[in-house]
Amino acid sequence: MFPEGIYHCSLTELHCDENPLLEHLPVLSQNINDVFYLKEMCARMLLRSFKDRNSPLRKQCMTRPDIVNLLKDARKCVLCEQSYLYSWLECVHFVDAKNVLKLSNKAGTIPIRACLCSYECFYSENHNYFAVSYPT
Repeated sequence: MFPEGIYHCSLTELHCDENPLLEHLPVLSQNINDVFYLKEMCARMLLRSFKDRNSPLRKQCMTRPDIVNLLKDARKCVLCEQSYLYSWLECVHFVDAKNVLKLSNKAGTIPIRACLCSYECFYSENHNYFAVSYPT
């Protein structure tokens, strides 16, 4: 799986032919409900409050360097664009490398990493993201 930032690389060619790690073999998954830790729930609430510049909660947090430092590693869900801190669902979406990355060679379809904030986003309609399953 290629990193999300591959879109920002100025590649002219990409060679990944016959790589078995790039196979697009979807399997059915089980519907799992998210149960977040208290720390994750609080972080998401704080991150939502940060969107409002006049939020009293945001102003209080900005006076606490330890909180600001903790929340600086937050990321955004590729579907709903909500912020999360520790808990996410690792996914991929498959793209035509030549068209999307504007390559000169035909690299075929490649998996690009994407992170979703929850199973709720994953089970929503109209997206082309597949959860990554690691063998145990």
